[in-house]
Amino acid sequence: MVTTPQYNEPLPQCEGPKLRPFDDPKPAVTFRRLLSDKDSEGHAHVFEAAIESTAYALKMFKFYDFEEQRAGLVGKENDLVTDDILQAHSDPFYNECRAYGRLQDKNLNGKVAVRCHGYITLPASVEEQLKRKFHVSDWDRPGDEYSKPVSQRQPFRAIVKDLIHKDTPLTGKAADKMLRDLKKMRRCGIYPGDVRSRNYKAGLLVDLSIARTEPYYLFNIRSARQVAKMKNGDLYMWEAMVKENELDTRLRAVRNEKYCANLRPHTAGSRR
Repeated sequence: MVTTPQYNEPLPQCEGPKLRPFDDPKPAVTFRRLLSDKDSEGHAHVFEAAIESTAYALKMFKFYDFEEQRAGLVGKENDLVTDDILQAHSDPFYNECRAYGRLQDKNLNGKVAVRCHGYITLPASVEEQLKRKFHVSDWDRPGDEYSKPVSQRQPFRAIVKDLIHKDTPLTGKAADKMLRDLKKMRRCGIYPGDVRSRNYKAGLLVDLSIARTEPYYLFNIRSARQVAKMKNGDLYMWEAMVKENELDTRLRAVRNEKYCANLRPHTAGSRR
């Protein structure tokens, strides 16, 4: 059974980094426009929203069932992971909370990923408003909640971020900075997991919903080889992004395996 969160304190309620609430935990929010694809199968819908006349990007998360993640555990792994830890380390909202909490702790907020200003909750009553105004209705809310009065349904959870008004072209120089930023995140124990051009705006990462932030439960129960593969996936994704966009970059995220193989000394008794 998962512990009910208290939405007036840093989250998630587990060991490791946490994200603090927005300065005004119950702000008046005016939704201006939908920034994401309303039919997206992603983890959230993103809106331009005004809070006290300041425009922000408000990322409102869909509801999450951690049992889907538990189904991916094998053998005795299920016995090693509590429901609370599984929820805190796999829920996309908490993934962003933990990643941004670490970025704030390391003074990297707004430098390698778009600046985050904390989290807020919104009452279930806004669901009808968003459906009527933006035709957004996919929230994965548990079906049994719709039999309850609106006032008794779970609130929406959202993260408040800077609104990037003007994007910049993806160039080789920009990609090199992205790689340097990625390595900064990796050094402080954040592995974003979805390094794609669509997840960058003005050279800053805007999506951390599948980020793995240390301490991370799978890093403790999987083999060293499996953990290394999970951690290094970001680097290979950066390489794929560069190749896909035909960018001329100065840096490399991973070693050129073919080149390195040619440098290895080959003796009569060596294994090839």
